[in-house]
Amino acid sequence: MAGVLVVGAGVTGCALAYTLAENGVEVTLIEKTDIIGGKTRDYGCKAVLKCQNCGVCLTGGLWKKVTKHPGIRLMTNCEVKNIKAHPGGYEVFTVDLSNSDAKSSINDIDSIAVCTGFESKTQHISSHLHINNYTGIITGTFLEEILLVRTKTDIFKNTPGSIAFVQCVGSRDNNESGMYCSRVCCSYSTRAAKVIRSYYPECEIVFFYMELQSVEAGDFYSGLCETGMEFIKCRPLKISGGKPAVVEYEDTAGKMTNRKFDLVVLSNGIYASADNDRLAEIFGLGRDKEGFLHTADEVIGEGAGIYVAGCARGPMKIDEAYADARAVAGRILAQRSK
Repeated sequence: MAGVLVVGAGVTGCALAYTLAENGVEVTLIEKTDIIGGKTRDYGCKAVLKCQNCGVCLTGGLWKKVTKHPGIRLMTNCEVKNIKAHPGGYEVFTVDLSNSDAKSSINDIDSIAVCTGFESKTQHISSHLHINNYTGIITGTFLEEILLVRTKTDIFKNTPGSIAFVQCVGSRDNNESGMYCSRVCCSYSTRAAKVIRSYYPECEIVFFYMELQSVEAGDFYSGLCETGMEFIKCRPLKISGGKPAVVEYEDTAGKMTNRKFDLVVLSNGIYASADNDRLAEIFGLGRDKEGFLHTADEVIGEGAGIYVAGCARGPMKIDEAYADARAVAGRILAQRSK
């Protein structure tokens, strides 16, 4: 029987490929970089005294399972260049690939799952916020990498006395094509703040926010306040990097004021991949106004054999992307059983 091509080997692509392979499907999994796992591979666990359900645990062992599974053919440094459909009942595709300057083709593919993920901007990520040098300023993405390699006693080289989290950086910003909520920033930043507080109980932690999503059951906001974290509802206008960094904002009385911090974290969100134009053309997909790919059944009809999963089609948390991968795998399995 024909096989399935999974494009993108992040958490969504790996979960989808593994689910299919465990159900006896021959899978070709391609990844444009030289390593699988995507951005999630660099995320740190946010457990404190107990699990905070950040989703990182879902990937535990996944990369090894994928690379070792006999039903998965993994191709890294590889991209799709073109596809050709061969109609006849249920379509079968020939896929042209480019792999490390070499070209090849795969025949007898009856389903294609596009799982190419998202981009996470690191600089110039907001049109409304002026940043004067990045000394003492990091992104939420970089904080994830720091949490990944933390020791039992330290997160940072120097103990911070104060940290500011600036939320919705790049999201809810019309000039950045991001009026949507990225849906992940509140969860990863507040969980990270709890980890930081557990290491540095005396550290002043302040959130500058527009809206705060509930991350867990109960009165989530009050629980954070009870730990001594401060929340200022505003959108900062300027951050001057330095030692300390200075955050300038308008207070509730409409007066410009500023606060100094040892570290400022810009909670950057999820953005559509810059490669989505090319992918949409190759696979016959559409894009929404934010640049994310439309699901295949919305564009070219159920049963056409092309699917979109995970953050390629919109912002998702890790557990949501994982669940979406399994759901799309279920749809592919159901279609193949007809």
